[in-house]
Amino acid sequence: EFVRGILTEAVPVGFEELPNKDDVARKNHEDATRFLNKVIAISPLNPIQPAALAQLGGFDEEVVLAELFYGVLVGLVAMKFAPECWQCGSAVSDFDMLGRIPSRMMCNGCGADNFLDSLDGIKCQFLLNSDVLYILAENYACTPSKKSMSYTRLFAAVPATSTGSGYSYCVGTGGDNEIAPALGPGRYRMHCPVAKTDNYLVVRGEARACDEATKLRLKVSDLVYNHKSSTKRRVVEVPHGKIQFDIMPDTRSLFVLWVQSDEDSKTLMHLPEEERPNFTSASRVLHHSIFNSLFQDTQIVAVQRSQFLSIENAVLVFTDIVESTSMYANLGDGPAFKIVRKHFQVLFGAFTKNGGRVVKTIGDAVFASFNTGKAALAAVAEAMILLSSIGVRPDTQKQLEIRVGIHCGRATVVPLNGVNDYFGQTTNIAARVQSAAKSSECFVTESVLEDDDAALEFARITSDSMPFKATPSTEMTLKGVDGKVKARGFRWLGRSRRESDLSGSFMGYHNRKGHKFARREESSSCTNGDDSDSFVTSSFIERPAAMGKRRSSTMDTPQEETTSDHVVY
Repeated sequence: EFVRGILTEAVPVGFEELPNKDDVARKNHEDATRFLNKVIAISPLNPIQPAALAQLGGFDEEVVLAELFYGVLVGLVAMKFAPECWQCGSAVSDFDMLGRIPSRMMCNGCGADNFLDSLDGIKCQFLLNSDVLYILAENYACTPSKKSMSYTRLFAAVPATSTGSGYSYCVGTGGDNEIAPALGPGRYRMHCPVAKTDNYLVVRGEARACDEATKLRLKVSDLVYNHKSSTKRRVVEVPHGKIQFDIMPDTRSLFVLWVQSDEDSKTLMHLPEEERPNFTSASRVLHHSIFNSLFQDTQIVAVQRSQFLSIENAVLVFTDIVESTSMYANLGDGPAFKIVRKHFQVLFGAFTKNGGRVVKTIGDAVFASFNTGKAALAAVAEAMILLSSIGVRPDTQKQLEIRVGIHCGRATVVPLNGVNDYFGQTTNIAARVQSAAKSSECFVTESVLEDDDAALEFARITSDSMPFKATPSTEMTLKGVDGKVKARGFRWLGRSRRESDLSGSFMGYHNRKGHKFARREESSSCTNGDDSDSFVTSSFIERPAAMGKRRSSTMDTPQEETTSDHVVY
């Protein structure tokens, strides 16, 4: 209903085309304003920016994305990946596949040279099927800055026509048809980032009262300028500033008659960060559960690039089962792997529910990524609580325990075995931080907790109402890492606190078969991480994982609330 309300604005506003391709229809300031208001009114759908649409309608962005992903599936919309230009803020170009984005490209709108190396700077946007709303896919206008608009002398749009007929705007002529005063002598920049035109308009002299308006017939196709070519911009000269612009939109593209003082491109085309609208980035989309369900196998970053794409602040999570080697030795490969598989089910469910993406499994270890530290912390806490549902280990009669490490930073995204994997120092640190954790403990680096939302989530998890206890802050010396890595941790305490105090989101959790996870019958304190209570085991959907055990070491941490040093290799 919300989208339909926007589409009701996509109605004619007096710019009907004429049957003769050589004819022009005169338009005045009121006509230009009505048409511009129409363009602005339908801009949330031209193209669809999920973040902007969610903000405008008061919707959850995750829900908007889910609807659009399913819209792609049924052919209602097309999904596009459009790198943001560093200069003008518009789309450099758009691509159907992440793997088709080059390492470097010139902006189609302003001509700025862009190095495309970050998934954070790639917009995920959608185009409606032309049967719903006809929009040319390449029409991405540069949003003018407030400073740029201060140099604007004329700004009027005209639509494309199927017959080739045009529209006329007059400046300095007086009367109802005038849309702007006469232009003074000088050189002006006459450009349209939508139709990709960029030229100069030279006014040689001052307009006099007796001067007739100069008729300037402009075919849009003659004004198109290729920033990649070595050709100079076209110069259009007129004797004075009284001008009748006859615009012939023969490129079937929206055209903006945008005349500005002749300033440098940085002044006219640069859009400051504070004036840029929010957008849904490709890095965020990669963590959406519906996207991964529908498109994970096809939306893989390119292999052949001069430089890989990266995520500026990827939150990476590594988990590992404690004493899994002895479990395989005591129980045998088959029975041990059944337990591991149930543990995968719990972790996968908790991670995806909280907006995470399971990158891969390495033996019984899980590697996942999140957009935010808050989401990663919530997912790990939920997983630790729910692991009690899979029952005790038959060989030890103790609860299955994991150790977890969370770290964030710049991560390189590379295609490996058909998935978007992460490489680099951030990945190495996350894995080594996990290795330093003890049984049922999660280490979180200071870089994650620098985010206010993540710090609040850590405080919530370690509050008295939750079955976790904060562990001593730690400084780790990691091989290959300059300086020490600071971290804080929390440990799962079992049901040592009242069950009624537990977060409601963790209770009554159902697996994908609809079976409710069992609750522990009795409470006990597990300050040393060991839990020998018995549990009723629920049924789980079996999901295979990659084999090949990744070794990790257990390190002792002083129990006093002091700072300790760790050396991890």
